[in-house]
Formats: sequence, structure tokens, C-alpha cells
Amino acid sequence: MIKNTKTSMIRYTCKLGFAFIIMLAVFCSRKDELQKGITAIEKGDYAAAVKSLQTSLKTDSLNPEVHFSLSLSYAHLDSIQKSFVHYLKVFQLDTTSSFKNNVPLREMLATSLKIDPYVWKSIPMKKMNQFKGALSPDGKTIAIAAAKRDMANIYLTKLNGKVIKKITSSGMNTDPDFSPTGDSIIFVSNADGDDELYIYDIKSKNVKQITDNTAQDFSPAFSPDGKEVVFVSNMDDPYKWEIYKVNIENKKIKRLTKNNYWDGFPKFSSDGKSIVFSSKRNGSENIYIMKKNGGREKVLYESDADDNDPLLLDQALFFKSNREGKWEIYRFDLKSKKLFRLTYNSVPDWNPRLSADGTKIAVARKIKKRWRLYYIDLNNPVSADILAAKIEKKIAAKNY
Repeated sequence: MIKNTKTSMIRYTCKLGFAFIIMLAVFCSRKDELQKGITAIEKGDYAAAVKSLQTSLKTDSLNPEVHFSLSLSYAHLDSIQKSFVHYLKVFQLDTTSSFKNNVPLREMLATSLKIDPYVWKSIPMKKMNQFKGALSPDGKTIAIAAAKRDMANIYLTKLNGKVIKKITSSGMNTDPDFSPTGDSIIFVSNADGDDELYIYDIKSKNVKQITDNTAQDFSPAFSPDGKEVVFVSNMDDPYKWEIYKVNIENKKIKRLTKNNYWDGFPKFSSDGKSIVFSSKRNGSENIYIMKKNGGREKVLYESDADDNDPLLLDQALFFKSNREGKWEIYRFDLKSKKLFRLTYNSVPDWNPRLSADGTKIAVARKIKKRWRLYYIDLNNPVSADILAAKIEKKIAAKNY
């Protein structure tokens, strides 16, 4: 009797062990397919990712990570309806909010919905025209070219519009840009009769003139090491706008471009090795890149539209374009070749300026005949709640 009981117990234990092994195998298989999908996404192979994730979904339909990965993959494949459906599942299942609040996915979904992917905040300055603004490296303050009438001055303000300092008091002043350390601001002024470059030291309040000629010098931007400034000028020919750079210490100027067409909006890349700019040398205005000392010029981004005012942060190229009828701000990923639209509104967006840490971008918008500055936090797209509500309406209306 005891022997039979032991035998039964052994058989029962074996059955349990066998069942556990099967469950473990199923679990591991499920995890393997999910991991395959995640790995495929990292490699940019979204079709392969969908195949693995769909297999994982069959045995793990309540896993928010599976639905998140599917929504992201379908968004990259432009399968908008499927991306929407899986995002709603993420929204329902994701209690930790780590997946539904994913920044790249929220950006893409907002773009698919044709709404502003970010909530733009204004930088109020009463009834002044805010022509241009440059964010400080830490994104906490902004240098603004603003005017009540025609003559603009440079102001250093907080993001809520509170003026910290008025930097200039005479002439037409514009095109501010912060030094990499944030302790000085370069700007353009015609206080001496023509457009020259000046640097204002925030701590000492001293102003230093950088260029001195009879030409028009404008659109200055610091190098990442703060030793040089790249700018546009017609100093060699009054009818030809070329790109130059000047050494701040000795004021020596070097010409970087030479052709018969407009070259403008130069800025150093974030690594300081290159300069991005726009040019009309091939008809429409396109974006080019060259070495920091000039040479090896090549197209970085082109279209049939006018694309200009570029900013290059690592692999992310920001610029403005009229490719869809009016001026909007875009971001182009040089690695994936994906184009992403940052603004969706009824007014023109100009002068995109990025903080050095890449967390904020500011633009000037013309609203009711007045230029106003706005900014966004690039770490915080439109909320998951808003996205889910709009997606639900789209699905209900079958409007994709």
C-alpha cells in the first residue's frame, strides 16, 4: 500500500514537473518572440518586428509592452489604423505609464492625427514684436530681439517673459545667439550705420565689436568651443551673400563659401566639426553641410520646397520649410531618414532656435500682424489622455 502511494506521488510529481517545464517553455518562447521584436525595432526592421510581436501577442494579449511595440512598429510602417488600435490597448493596460508616455510614439501618433505634437507656450512681452529669440544653453532664459515700433533691442528674459536685462538701447538690433557657456550674447546692430556683430558680456555688461566694415553682417552663431562665430555677409560683393567665420579673440575673418547664389543661416554642428547652412544654388533653397573651415560642401537635405534655417544636433536636423504650403518646423533624422513635422497650425513659424542641451526649441510666429515667441519642451509631447481621446474619435468615425 505504501509502495503504491509512493509510486502515485512520484507520478504526480513528474506530471507537475512536466507541466512546469511546458509552462516554462511557453513563457520563454513568448519572451523570445517579444525580445526578437524589440531587437528588430532597434535595428529599424519594423516588418520583422511586427511578425515576431504578432506571435507573442497570441499567447500574451494583455502585455502592454507587446501592444506598445506593435503600435511603434506600425507607426514606422505608416499603418496608422493598426498603430492607433494597439496604442489604445497600451492606454488601457499600461498602469506604470512607461509605454503610453513614450516620447517618440506620442510624437508620431500626434503627427498622424495632424495635431501639434507639443503644447507650445508663449513668452509674453506685452505688445512687443518679438522677431527672434535664442535659448540659453540650459534652456532657462532667452535672448530676444523685440520692438514696440520699428527699432528692435535685445532683451534677456525668463521664459515667462520677465525682463532680466535690456542689453541694447540704440539702433536696430537683432539675431541674438548665446555663447556655449551662456555668459555672453552675440547680436547684430546697425548702431554705427551698418550691420555689424557685437558681443555682450552678461556679467560685466561690456560690449565688444567683432566686425567693422561697410557691408551687412548678420545671422551670427557661436562655435561649440566659443572661440569662433559663423555669419553671413556681402563684404566681398554687395550682390552676393556668402558665409564667413570670425575668430573672436583676434577678429580675423575667413570666407567659407563662394558661388553666385544665396548662402545663409549658417550654424555649427553640435560636435563643432561641420557647419550647416542653406543655399539656393540648385533652384529651391536646400540644406547643405561643409567642414568647419569650409570645403567638402554637400547636400544634407533637399526637396522641391524651400528648406532653410537649419540646426544640427547629433543626428537630428531641425529646419523650417514651406513644403506643405506654409512655413512649418521639421526634424529630419539623418540615420533613419525619417521626416517629422513639429508644428501644425494656421500661422507661419520662423526662426527655430534650439537650446544646447536639446530639451527646448523656440520659434517666432506671426499672429494678427505681430511676431510672438513660443517654445516647447521636447521631452514632453502632447499627453497620452489627449491622444487616446482623439484616436477613439478617429476610430469611431473611421476617419484615417
